[in-house]
Amino acid sequence: MGNTTEKLYYTKPANCWEAALPLGNGRLGVMSYGSLSREILALNEDTIWSGRPENRYSNEVREAWLEARRLVEERRFSDADRYVSAHLGDHDSASYLPAGELNIVSFYGNSFPDRDYRRELDLRSAILSVTGRNRDTVYTRRMFAGFPDQVVVIELAASRPGRLSFEAFFRSQHPGIPSSPDDNACVYKAAAPVYCRNGSIRLTENGLTGISFCMGCSVQAEGGSVSSRNGVLKVEDADRAVLFLAVRTNFKDWKTNPEESGIDCSKLVSRDLSLAAEKGFEALLRAHLADYRELYERSRLELPGTEPDELPTDERLLQDSRNPDFSPALAALLYNYGRYLLIASSRPGTQPANLQGIWNHLYQPPWGCNYTTNINLEMNYWPAESTGLPECAEPLDRFIRECAEKGRHAAKQLYGLDGWCLHHNSDLWRFCSTATGLAQWLFWPLCGAWLCRHLMDHYRYSMDRDYLRGISPVLRGAAAFCFGMLADRDGILETCPSTSPENTFLSPDTGLPAATGSGSQMDMSLIRELFESVLETDALLGTADDFSRRIRDALPRLKKPAIGAAGELLEYGEDFEEFEPRHRHLSHLYGVYPGNEFTPEKNSEFFHAAYASLVRRGDESTGWAMGWRAALWVRFQDGEHACRVIRNLLHPVAPDPAHGSGGPGGLYPNLFDAHPPFQIDGNFGVTAAIAEMFLQSHRRTNDGRPVIHLFPALPHRWKSGSVTGLRTQGALTVSLEWSNGLYKAEVTSRQGGEFQFRTPDGSCDENFRPGECRILGGFLFPSRRKKENLPGNTAMNISGVS
Repeated sequence: MGNTTEKLYYTKPANCWEAALPLGNGRLGVMSYGSLSREILALNEDTIWSGRPENRYSNEVREAWLEARRLVEERRFSDADRYVSAHLGDHDSASYLPAGELNIVSFYGNSFPDRDYRRELDLRSAILSVTGRNRDTVYTRRMFAGFPDQVVVIELAASRPGRLSFEAFFRSQHPGIPSSPDDNACVYKAAAPVYCRNGSIRLTENGLTGISFCMGCSVQAEGGSVSSRNGVLKVEDADRAVLFLAVRTNFKDWKTNPEESGIDCSKLVSRDLSLAAEKGFEALLRAHLADYRELYERSRLELPGTEPDELPTDERLLQDSRNPDFSPALAALLYNYGRYLLIASSRPGTQPANLQGIWNHLYQPPWGCNYTTNINLEMNYWPAESTGLPECAEPLDRFIRECAEKGRHAAKQLYGLDGWCLHHNSDLWRFCSTATGLAQWLFWPLCGAWLCRHLMDHYRYSMDRDYLRGISPVLRGAAAFCFGMLADRDGILETCPSTSPENTFLSPDTGLPAATGSGSQMDMSLIRELFESVLETDALLGTADDFSRRIRDALPRLKKPAIGAAGELLEYGEDFEEFEPRHRHLSHLYGVYPGNEFTPEKNSEFFHAAYASLVRRGDESTGWAMGWRAALWVRFQDGEHACRVIRNLLHPVAPDPAHGSGGPGGLYPNLFDAHPPFQIDGNFGVTAAIAEMFLQSHRRTNDGRPVIHLFPALPHRWKSGSVTGLRTQGALTVSLEWSNGLYKAEVTSRQGGEFQFRTPDGSCDENFRPGECRILGGFLFPSRRKKENLPGNTAMNISGVS
């Protein structure tokens, strides 16, 4: 069989954006439709957002926050909910916008038959290729988005001399100016609007525009002639041509007005194109491959395929949807594709991956295509550490530090509190205020606490003390804000008012849906985890002080989890009736995943209650929510149930050409996650879930050693395979292979240390020296779940694990 786990291929061009194929270098995003007669390359640049720097906050929030607290304390939940919706909102974040399109139109018209057509995305090289025949000539196309040289490169060739003729030009929804600076180039200059949200657009404000940008394309042709006029680049009768594509903006940073940045985006585009032309196609390709493969090759998953895996990707997805089981090779493709998408949408120095990674073609994108920080941004980076891509999380790390800086103003202006805060949404300008709409969307000020987990994860995977020292002020600032948000109710500390992201309960006073209560489980899990992280950091760095003492004293007073009459973990700390029992969000289960507050050994009664809650929520949901469900089932060490959820995620969604909406969650033809519409967090969530089927490291022994669990949730049907380069907390790298009931693990320690290994056939203690590599091996036992204190099994504590 061919390579079915690292390629997407199709036998027809894309008929809509959700069938196009993505390229990216972290800053530039490209979606290729792949027609040989009229190629459309939808373009994005990661700093083309609406808006300008702003630092305005509602002056009503502080008093409204205290009034909402009073209403909740009087148990007037419906009144509190209406009050929060009416008075705690501020304004919307900015929107991430497309740059435009590069159109490549052949002189030969629409005469390329589908039977000779193939377009393919090779994940191992990040090269997109298209091949087709027109009469006696074979036309080929290769393209890639290079990170080292910051250009998109497109090679076009014909098998017969002089048969390559086309025009290339830019189109954009942004009003702009096309031009031809010389005979072999075309450019398009425009500016983003200052406001673009909810159907409303303002191009200027007080005479000032938003971010300015420039798109440029130049060509090197072999044979034939090249000309450019009025922004249309023309190549006639060539044998081969190479297009270089660049996009630049005048964005400097989140604090600087675009017109004051001192950046000439046109000069930057000219420089990019000139340097690319000087290097040429082959040198650019070599640099791209060396850079990309250094990241991608760190971790790859191989699982056995079946005959339908040889089908084109869209047909393969449809075929699998008709079978009760899906091919293991399709799960491997999802894993490898997720890592590809993270590399393509998030690189050091770029902006973080947003709701759609880096790819958006709509001028009014759903939810502004922003940073939705109550789950979606965080989920984007779940696989970064575990699958060997910590560099790709650098944009998120920088985003958190910048939000911590701006969020200090928000905390003081909105609430009169110390520390820093971040709410439901953010954007290029590090928006930190409350949002608009109903209470379940506009008010959730705990996003900073969640993002601090990503900082601690990076430390735990790297064991870098210098890094820990650098993030300590960010952690302490978030903790100071959380401390100020707590209300003392008869000696118990809890958030009030409090919501659980986007969910509601039936208020006992009115029977109506309400979102506003006190001490939601999500709030309390995050605050408890953050306080513990501050104390852990202080202990490691020797920086304990009076603030540390206050945190330590507060910890045992934080509101504890609660269990309902049906044995479920209560989302709001009270046994309210759920308005939507199968709601997409699983916020109250944070302590199972991505947290580690509840495990088979630590707080096991709540671990079991979380299991009951997950069962109640059901397996089918929106696309991203199924990614979270799969990750939770893997934490419950139930690979079979996780596979059932992944099976639901593999549901093919037919896109609406205008908005990509309609129907249940699943995957679009290009394997983008369908909420619907497209949200990339589902791709990243399922990648992280699949990684943890083979390796988990979130638990600790009584004496604090990481527990390295091999094959905690391996599905029975995945009888053979291999996965390389998985990383663990404690700075181990692990590669696994298995077949015929046997496994082998190659374990390398980057920093050294003591670990407890749990394997399918037992457990052992291992002490590594820095740089040491060790081989473990043994038998795979299908009955291994019975050794764990898991829901539905006989409880048996693991010796030495707490």
